[in-house]
Amino acid sequence: MFEKVKELRDRYSKATTLEEKQQIQKETDQLRVENPQAWADAMLECITESADRAEKLVAKKRLDEISNIISISYIAKEYFGKTPQWFYQRLNENTVNGKPATFTEEEIKTLNFALKDISKKIGSVSI
Repeated sequence: MFEKVKELRDRYSKATTLEEKQQIQKETDQLRVENPQAWADAMLECITESADRAEKLVAKKRLDEISNIISISYIAKEYFGKTPQWFYQRLNENTVNGKPATFTEEEIKTLNFALKDISKKIGSVSI
């Protein structure tokens, strides 16, 4: 059911005419009536997926804002022991080995630690 709901959502967002949107709404209503619980579960999954996507976009935007101030290369090397390319693959969710590369929960914790650590280091410097 989730895949069908997702497909209807995507079709609706791309629909250009009122007739297309009305047809999609009819299909949506039919699914909801046929199996209310599966419909609710699928909608919850869609909402969760959208929230995750929004959270990743916010994180990417925040890192883009500071990438001219601090070195992503430094973060990648010092805190992850990886290359800047590795870091950017995850930040941009590039396809690696056939699937989108993303930060793991542990890597997100490491990134948050790195940003706080760098912040402390910068904050402790004065002349």
